[in-house]
Amino acid sequence: MTTVLITGASSGIGKVTALRLAKKRYFVIGTGRSRTRLQKLSRDAEKIGLNIETIQIDFNSIESIDNAFKSSLLTKSRVDVLINNAGFGMWGPLETLSHEEMQVQFQTNLFGPMALTRLVIPQLRESRNGKIINIGSILGRIGTPFNGAYVASKFAVEGLSESLRLELSPFGISVSIVEPGNFVTEFEKNQIRGKDSESTKFPYRELLQKYRNRRRSFDWAANPDKVARVIEGIIKSSSPKLRYVVGLDARLALFARQILPEKLFFHILRKLSMGK
Repeated sequence: MTTVLITGASSGIGKVTALRLAKKRYFVIGTGRSRTRLQKLSRDAEKIGLNIETIQIDFNSIESIDNAFKSSLLTKSRVDVLINNAGFGMWGPLETLSHEEMQVQFQTNLFGPMALTRLVIPQLRESRNGKIINIGSILGRIGTPFNGAYVASKFAVEGLSESLRLELSPFGISVSIVEPGNFVTEFEKNQIRGKDSESTKFPYRELLQKYRNRRRSFDWAANPDKVARVIEGIIKSSSPKLRYVVGLDARLALFARQILPEKLFFHILRKLSMGK
């Protein structure tokens, strides 16, 4: 039986994927920071006759990552597929964000997954058909205003994935990036605002309000099961691609980026997002 380790499995895309893979008879181990949410994940799985094992991991603590990997569950179960899904968004103009806020963003979205991946690689190598699936974002390819910390972390995930794909391919380990657009998850609810992001000390309040108003008028969200289906397809594939763009909004944005002159593309993006 194929063992799949999913981070950030207690909500959103991670939870939908965990339930889908468990239904398809993969042995799923879900991780998350909240013990309460992980318990709910297990109960939700049990209600529909499924089993999902869970391990609590706080990506803000390297000790937590190390201890989790020493747990009896992970020492007895060889991981065949690692899905790095855990992450959150930090909202606010860069000028308003503190160094500490930026550090937390990168610890959760980049450094934590890197630490876990290092620990899992030996098991993936033993599998001889191991897979790493990093959940990125369309914002790992296209920057938008006031999301700089999140965007930077997702651009970094893109570069890391490209490097890992090359260095791990001799061992039969594939690396893929899933790049979703906007989906119905708790991402925005869990998004953290920089403590000074709305401060009158900075000249951004009017622009921030325009951005929010315009985002609402253009906003649409798709079912996250579409992302879960793509992830399942990657696991089944004998030769998965590097990148998988998921969602009409993401595909349209990338298409526009590719065919339009750079100056025109960013002019349109600025107009759509801030009206300036």
